Amino acid sequence: MHAYCYRSGEIEFGATVPDGALPLGKARGAKKLREIVTVAARHAYDGKTLLVPGLPEADTDDAASAAYLYFRDVVSMRLAGQSGRPARLDGQPST
Repeated sequence: MHAYCYRSGEIEFGATVPDGALPLGKARGAKKLREIVTVAARHAYDGKTLLVPGLPEADTDDAASAAYLYFRDVVSMRLAGQSGRPARLDGQPST
C-alpha cells in the first residue's frame, strides 16, 4: 500500500503511485500506513479528505516542497517506529 499526495495537498492511498503524484510512504499493511498518515495529516472541513499540512496554502513552489518533504519525513519516521519530529528544511525550528 502506498500513500501519496498531489500539489493540492490531498492525500490518497493505492497499490501504486499514479503519475504526477508525490509519494509519502509505503507499507505492507494498509492499516498501519493509513493510521500513521491519518494522525499526522490535516483534516479538511468535509471530515473525510486528508491534507498535507502547509501544502494547500503554500505560496511558492519552495514552500510547497518544504511542506511535502517535512510531512514525508514524518511519515517515514513513524513507519520506522521513531518518535519526535524531523529537522525542518526551511530553516524554521521544529515545534
